[in-house]
Amino acid sequence: MEPTPRFRIQAVAEATGLSTATLRAWERRYGIPSPARGDSGYRLYTQRDLEMVRRMVALGERGVAPSEAAHQVTAEFAAPTAPVQAPLGELPASAFDQSVRRLLSAIDSADLERLERCVQDALTLGPAWTVYRQVFEPTLIALGERWAAGTVSVGQEHATSQVMGNTLRNIVRLVTRPKATRRLLLACVTEEQHELPLLGVALLGATLGWRPFVIGARTPPDALQGVLAQFRPDLVGLSVTVPLPEGLEAAALFAAYGAVCADVPWVVGGRAAADYAVAIEAAGAQCVGRDVESLRLLLEAP
Repeated sequence: MEPTPRFRIQAVAEATGLSTATLRAWERRYGIPSPARGDSGYRLYTQRDLEMVRRMVALGERGVAPSEAAHQVTAEFAAPTAPVQAPLGELPASAFDQSVRRLLSAIDSADLERLERCVQDALTLGPAWTVYRQVFEPTLIALGERWAAGTVSVGQEHATSQVMGNTLRNIVRLVTRPKATRRLLLACVTEEQHELPLLGVALLGATLGWRPFVIGARTPPDALQGVLAQFRPDLVGLSVTVPLPEGLEAAALFAAYGAVCADVPWVVGGRAAADYAVAIEAAGAQCVGRDVESLRLLLEAP
């Protein structure tokens, strides 16, 4: 690999799907990547740095914790011949991939009993968060694409959400530590119906020692305000996975959430969050979008 530093941090972020904040945090915590500095003080990365980050991302998507992934990547790239990494889309089939295919087959055939068995079988493949990232999340993404294409019905989508939602709620309850003190309040923004991504965040939070409370779908600012007073969270997370309805102005909506959250830190994530990043950040929140590592770093912070 060419040793000359030539990539700026934004280019590495775009090539790996990480935020620049996550890249800087990984550099500080794990020493990966390890950029040089240009004459103006800008970070400059080599092709080797880029490949190390891509390898970290690939391991993370298989459920490996960042600290463990960093140790593995450091050892691999210290070898006389560093491994050539396949693009993420070309990773070999695994038990996780097979589980996704079985779930989608059960969804396509509208066989709820089979779907429930496949969900339970998936839980035997590893830790709950790993199973969510490697099996449930890819299944939900594929389901959304099929629903948009008209190849699955609303009934199939709702039934799948019900089965997987019930499973995730039970897992979150089991994973939450009895003595967890930090409180995480999670809700969908106004008119947002997709609750399952929130349950994934709840699972991550519980895994990292938080006590999550999920309000669920379609939570306008005034509804959030009442729960805030009762639950007294340390962090609020809002989800927006689809574009806001026509006529609902993003700046006004997120400003209203900001007024409700007041001094409580809050973040906004989800597939559509990046579309409203300016409004979200102007309202005082952090926009994490779909960057799971940024969210993990935030939840891991003291």
